[in-house]
Amino acid sequence: MACLSRRLFLVSRPLVAGRAFSYSRSSRSWWTPEPVTSLTTVPVRMKSKSKKSQVAQVDERMLEGHVDVDILKKSMQVAIESLEWQFTKAITARPTPALLDHVKVTIDGKPRRIKEVAEISQQKDGFVISCLDKPDTVDSISDALHGAGLDLTCIKQAKGILRVPLPKPTREYKTKLEKLAKVAAEKARLGIRRVRSNVLNDIKKLESTSRDDIRRFEQQVDLIGKMYISRVEEMLAAKVQELK
Repeated sequence: MACLSRRLFLVSRPLVAGRAFSYSRSSRSWWTPEPVTSLTTVPVRMKSKSKKSQVAQVDERMLEGHVDVDILKKSMQVAIESLEWQFTKAITARPTPALLDHVKVTIDGKPRRIKEVAEISQQKDGFVISCLDKPDTVDSISDALHGAGLDLTCIKQAKGILRVPLPKPTREYKTKLEKLAKVAAEKARLGIRRVRSNVLNDIKKLESTSRDDIRRFEQQVDLIGKMYISRVEEMLAAKVQELK
């Protein structure tokens, strides 16, 4: 199963002084993430050439006037929010209808999400998908679910109504969920690294800035990225433990 799709919108604001940068932020207004400032106090352990562990702290004051740290952290926080949403709503032993968010069905030649063409309700033993306006749609939805790699069984309960029982959380099922969690975590890492890479590229283009200052700016941005990636690792470890 691919990582669940979520609607994102772009917000453009200056990130590096004198340059523009765009970042994506979740449109789920109900979601209240952890304050991004809390991550700035987390030390990052780095390996030196002597292979000894060192603790490096972020000094945001060093970036003042050159990098908009608030926007940088908000951009990276997008990946954390998305991963948290997936871990709590979809990649879980007790799935919600969000499990079906990424599944698309072809209607009139166009791919549509199931929730756009049908009503999905949750029952104790699974989901009920209702297409009373267009009963024939349930056949296309059933085909889409069978091809989604979710190991779900679709049962026609009545005309225009499809029942989807959820499998019991067997060891095999939990193993599949663990694999999905690792895929989602890797996508979160890539999102954070992409933000970091874009900022580092902009820093290299700063004018009237010494090479030593540029190296210091790059180190600070890299440390901030490592803190968010560290948060992804913690979330993944907790999810794997939960599924055991």
